[in-house]
Amino acid sequence: MKIAVMQFPGTNCEYECLVAVKTVGMDGELFRWNRPAVELSAFDGYVIPGGWAYADRVRAGAIASKEPVMDTLREEAAKGKPIIGICNGFQVLVESGLLPGTGKIDMALAQNVMVSNKKIVRRGYYCDWINIKHDATPERCSGSFIIDKGAMLQIPIAHGEGNLVTMNKDLIRKLNENGQVVFRYCDSQGQELPEFPVNVNGSTENIAAICNPEGNVLGMMPHPERAFFSWQLPPHDPRKHSGQAGPGRLVFESMKRYIEVRA
Repeated sequence: MKIAVMQFPGTNCEYECLVAVKTVGMDGELFRWNRPAVELSAFDGYVIPGGWAYADRVRAGAIASKEPVMDTLREEAAKGKPIIGICNGFQVLVESGLLPGTGKIDMALAQNVMVSNKKIVRRGYYCDWINIKHDATPERCSGSFIIDKGAMLQIPIAHGEGNLVTMNKDLIRKLNENGQVVFRYCDSQGQELPEFPVNVNGSTENIAAICNPEGNVLGMMPHPERAFFSWQLPPHDPRKHSGQAGPGRLVFESMKRYIEVRA
């Protein structure tokens, strides 16, 4: 299984994602934005990591979404190959129209707006460990293929624009009906409280991740590669020195299993 880990100017999580890809047993390779896009067809799957592609000028992910490699990724996605976009990668997928998969740019990951007691208490960049709950059925999405519905993962976030919004009033309803909402922000008990600090960025209906209708393209704001190993977990987490796999590993294991099933 060959996985291309995409690298745009300003990407800063590509090496962590490459380690995650290789550790679960896939053959990963960094793929720079200015390589011949046709070479992407030789890969079985793709990861678009987090960072600040082109310094997030115009909007987060907007410039990267116009690169020729994204046209090829659109073609490879149409073949059913998996793509996982993490944080800035999610923003690139939205700006390119690959998510939510309506064929146009139908939503945005806007500036974080943290609301508590119906008042805005904070805006902009926020970094912390948070909880997300898997809202999709197993095998619905390439990046959560082996995760049970209702399972909770503790994973870090680090972004300034993760507030998922849309002007299409019917879009969120359609995402829910189609099972395209993959993860939602929740508290440690699994409750999807709508206000900060549970809803860390003001995202509509606590949405942290979505997939396209076919399920092979996933965009998520939390960083699974930063919770891949147990030693990466917070100091208070009892799993930190256990030698167990971190919760983020499930995302990359899911991608591997998805490719195996498709083969």
